[in-house]
Amino acid sequence: MSIDGRITVDALFHDKSGTARLKVLSLESSNGYTSGQVVRITGTAGTAATTLTFTNYRDASGAVVSLVNTRKLAYSWSGSTPRKLNESGTTDFRLMSKSGEAAVTNLDGTQPVLQLMAHDTTGTYTVIIWADD
Repeated sequence: MSIDGRITVDALFHDKSGTARLKVLSLESSNGYTSGQVVRITGTAGTAATTLTFTNYRDASGAVVSLVNTRKLAYSWSGSTPRKLNESGTTDFRLMSKSGEAAVTNLDGTQPVLQLMAHDTTGTYTVIIWADD
């Protein structure tokens, strides 16, 4: 199965103070992907810490996806207060999301063991992981 996708991060702020000069602060990147494997993990989480697994996931064609060289991870949380997602038992990464905003990180090629940290509210999460061939 072939894929066509992208991961884009864009932070852009304009000075609107009314002066003649327009000041812009910008940080952005966008990468396209036309090969590899992708999985999407979604679910509802309670207030306790929750370990997320992504075995036996299938791609859009129905084939079982085996992630070997994981390289990118995107995460979002539905709640209005931030909830942390990290790699269980390590400090390799920690992402925070709220109100459906996406947080993105690079991965080192190994399959992470993902954990939603304990939180004071329930909600839904989405994780997308891309692995190269």
